[in-house]
Amino acid sequence: MLWRLLTSVGQLVLPVHCAACGAAAPTDRRWPLCEACGREMADLISSPYCPLCGRRAGPHTVGPDGCMFCRKYPVRFSAAVRVGPYEGPLKTLILRCKYERRPAIAGAVGRLLRERLALAPWADQVDLIVPVPLHWTRQIARGFNQALAVARHLAAAAPRARGVSSRLLRRTRPTPHQTDLPAARRRKNVRGAFAARGKRDAIKGKGVLLVDDVMTSGTTIGECTRVLTRAGARDVYVAVVATADYNEVGPW
Repeated sequence: MLWRLLTSVGQLVLPVHCAACGAAAPTDRRWPLCEACGREMADLISSPYCPLCGRRAGPHTVGPDGCMFCRKYPVRFSAAVRVGPYEGPLKTLILRCKYERRPAIAGAVGRLLRERLALAPWADQVDLIVPVPLHWTRQIARGFNQALAVARHLAAAAPRARGVSSRLLRRTRPTPHQTDLPAARRRKNVRGAFAARGKRDAIKGKGVLLVDDVMTSGTTIGECTRVLTRAGARDVYVAVVATADYNEVGPW
């Protein structure tokens, strides 16, 4: 009773606002969203996707070998999980997490992604959880790596993994943002931009879970997968908060 009273008074004095639209949001909600954005988020995360490539796909277009897209353009990695499509309140949360320096949002979306991962049939095959790294110059400018912040919430869903292995993959050079580049430029942009480090035995024969916030064309994830596979990874799985629609064919 006392806690509810203090919560009510606190909301009047310092109202909690929805992290997506800015409207007042209840303080006792699990997620920092108002009721309307919460409903929209629920619809987003219930939308079907391909368990192989992680892209949006209808329930009747996915088979044992993936969806129509990844059957035509095979992915480098073994399977993927996501929270939802990169739109609506989920997109806003990701952008605010990165560009407004709000790492607490990574906790909310990280818990959602952990629930997805726990249901994946391959979750018990993950030995290492590896976030996609930022170049050190961008990490200093941003203040944190959003992929690492999300990855820290996933270990509970991968029983064989021991925490997050954030130093096994490094970005060797800063790269321009991928957002406005066509597919061919995206591939060239990230080619050779990552390298495995440490002893080869750290990766050799292991199942690696590669974590990022958004997968658009898949070129960054594909390059990281290539590097990890060359370093001896047995399988590379992918966990991303959101996947964005991408109209150019053959991005892998």
